[in-house]
Amino acid sequence: MSATARRALLLGACALPAVGRPARAWRPGGPLRLVVPFAAGGGNDTVMRALADAAEPALGQEIVIQNKPGRAGMAAIAALATAPPDGRLLAQLPAAALRTALLEHLPFEIPNDITPLLGVAGAAFGAIAKAGRFPDGWAGFLSEAREKPGVLSYGSSGVNSNGHLTMARLLLRERVQAVHVPFRGALHGARALAAGDVDVMAGPVRIGTLVDDGEAAWLHVWSAQRLPRWPTAPTLRELGYRLTVTAPFGIIAPPRLPDPIAEALRDAFRAGMRDEAFRAALDRNDMTEDYREGAAYGAFLAESARMEEMLIGRLGLQP
Repeated sequence: MSATARRALLLGACALPAVGRPARAWRPGGPLRLVVPFAAGGGNDTVMRALADAAEPALGQEIVIQNKPGRAGMAAIAALATAPPDGRLLAQLPAAALRTALLEHLPFEIPNDITPLLGVAGAAFGAIAKAGRFPDGWAGFLSEAREKPGVLSYGSSGVNSNGHLTMARLLLRERVQAVHVPFRGALHGARALAAGDVDVMAGPVRIGTLVDDGEAAWLHVWSAQRLPRWPTAPTLRELGYRLTVTAPFGIIAPPRLPDPIAEALRDAFRAGMRDEAFRAALDRNDMTEDYREGAAYGAFLAESARMEEMLIGRLGLQP
């Protein structure tokens, strides 16, 4: 074979696609931004920072946490709908954001306006009363509430919070009336309970510090099983309610995110969820893993949005 022929054969071989050669995984060209719609230093922030730190090595880039609590956080999440689908902007999506979007008629729809990456975890919730206030627990609260309609009170960490809505659902089912007292946060409400200003406080299980100190007792917890930290606290299911309430959250990206980018991000965060520091952060903040991936997470969000819409109508909620 002549030299000219050999060169032609070599050039032709180089032009052919590489059969069986794995495609190089996507890598971001710069730092990623991850919007956390909670204040710095709280449980959600702590857990998300631990996850971001654990996921960075797989991506080869820094993941910068941007805290945007309150309405700013909801606006940032909604802004994903028009953000470039390049994998550089992500957001934590708490389930409560679905309720807020519906109540405030924000231009943000699930799942059309996002790319669901993965579900991460959920926080435990429950309700406490001052120690000795209701010796018979939840049954004692209901009995007194029936005798004194509209006299007993329950606190929550805000209007339309998980604590508020779950207690409202329970009272509606039991056909009893109690006054809702919203606080600026769960710990504010816990202090009010300790002072005797409310009869019950409902919210994330960090209010259980009062139980640990002997100042309060659990009426019930809202997890599927009893919590190892408080093994004597009954679940709602044990009390006869077919109800489990957590605050699940996950990570989302702008819509129309290309599959290679989505897969690379899922792989990185999946690896991060196996990290010991991340799992320790979950334990410290009384959270449990709630992993869902891709389409399964998208289906979960769509069903959650449908249930929130039904709850808004049933309870007549307002923004």
